Amino acid sequence: MFRKWGMLLLAAALMIMGPALGEVRVSAKPETAALGENVDILVEAGPGAESVTYTLSRNGGAVFSGEEDSHFAAAFRPREEGEYVLEARVAYADGRTEDGSVTVSVAGRTEEAPGPDRIYSQKDGWWKDKAYAKTELEKSGCAIFTLSHALQRMGWTGEDIIPERLAETYRKCYTKNGTANARLIYQASQAYGYTTDTTLIKSAAVLREGLRSGDLYSFGIVIGHIALMTGIDDAGKMVRVVDSAPSATFERIKKGGVYYLRDGEYVQAQDPGEIPGARYYFETGYYGGLEYYMDLAYCARRGGRLIRPSWLFHMGGGGKIGAVPVEIGIGESVIQVNGKELTVPTRELRWNGEEMPKLAVVTNKRNVLLRDADGKRMGTVPSCSVLPLLREEEDRLYVVYGEKRGFLKKEDTEVAAALEGAMVKAAISVNGNTSGRAKVKMRFGPSEKHRVVDQWKTGTMVTVLAREGEFFQVEARGLRLWVHQDFLTGDGLPTDEDAQAGDDLPTGEVLPTGDDAQTGDDLQKEDDAA
Repeated sequence: MFRKWGMLLLAAALMIMGPALGEVRVSAKPETAALGENVDILVEAGPGAESVTYTLSRNGGAVFSGEEDSHFAAAFRPREEGEYVLEARVAYADGRTEDGSVTVSVAGRTEEAPGPDRIYSQKDGWWKDKAYAKTELEKSGCAIFTLSHALQRMGWTGEDIIPERLAETYRKCYTKNGTANARLIYQASQAYGYTTDTTLIKSAAVLREGLRSGDLYSFGIVIGHIALMTGIDDAGKMVRVVDSAPSATFERIKKGGVYYLRDGEYVQAQDPGEIPGARYYFETGYYGGLEYYMDLAYCARRGGRLIRPSWLFHMGGGGKIGAVPVEIGIGESVIQVNGKELTVPTRELRWNGEEMPKLAVVTNKRNVLLRDADGKRMGTVPSCSVLPLLREEEDRLYVVYGEKRGFLKKEDTEVAAALEGAMVKAAISVNGNTSGRAKVKMRFGPSEKHRVVDQWKTGTMVTVLAREGEFFQVEARGLRLWVHQDFLTGDGLPTDEDAQAGDDLPTGEVLPTGDDAQTGDDLQKEDDAA
């Protein structure tokens, strides 16, 4: 009785441990594959197995013959059609060896499917014969893979953005010292419409703000190797990284670490194989591409090259279309779509999710400073400017000004929503004439005592926002200003009584008058026409 139970327990233990002595099992998934498809190999051996040696042949001819390897789970990507035989020789601690094999049929080709989550594996064997200038992608293509990863995450699809096509297009970016990454990123920006900067960004605060806003950064993760920053965690401390050749990172990294999430906690990896999704390729002896986390401080020390996706979209009849801003207003905006300028209601635009866009209006009487996340000056923004608002914080607003993104003090601004409903349009005029070369003074507030902010030519089309007494609040050219009624011509302009009753006026904030009035500019309204 005891013997019977003992045999059952031994059998159960052997089942848990794997194959018994004298038996090696090799399995492949899938056993029928296509060119370029990952074929995962699992070698199961008995107790005491120490290493495995892989041999691969196709149609009876040798493809690969390796040396002892410690990885019993591995993969390969077939590059030709045919019948593959994968043999695995297992070496045991006592000096014995045992063999196992599996056959894989390869026909057709796997479909190249670029996508926002695609991670290419530079060292999986597939890129060995793919040319890049005078070298090949497997050896020197990390910057090309990083660019492809970035383009796909920005929504680009098609063959033009897969690595071998990019390598052909930008082969002149390769030098004897490797890829000139700054040149590559700039030249690609001309073709794919993203924003970049020649400055290598090393500010942790600037990188944090950019990543939170959807920016990507190509960066030298270690000496001689390029990867992509794609995001940051909620705490703003750990950067998400996509790496086409993580083994190179682990081999060369100094004063930094690679992390992955386990049960909601960051765990430092000592080997790429620890990271979820890792796949080891026995032909090259390297791990394939991975996504993981790195400390923001480390990434900042290395420095990132900006790749800013299109942030402005027009929600027109053709769906969501990427656009380039020309002038942004509360009522109407001028955008560029496919090289053509369009004037559209701002409510049809999106730049921060799917909600109705919000804007920041500079209400300071003077120009205000635009600063980056470190407080460094980035330039000045004119008084009365209307800017896209990306994010509102306790005492500052994160805005877009031209091609720059930075912060304005909340005390210098107010937040406005895009106008809804019908808009009242008018033209700047002199004596009712909307043609000619005369210019009309546009003021900060609704009186002649307010300073002149700008001068607009007759014929300039404006959106009417509000009325106070004899002055209209209007916007055009990215500014919200006031003009006397004598210099405005249009149908349906509200009367002073309409304004007091609130009839048929667009929603618009009326700027303060009292203490904001300026002295020394008490000109007659007739002088408004220069």
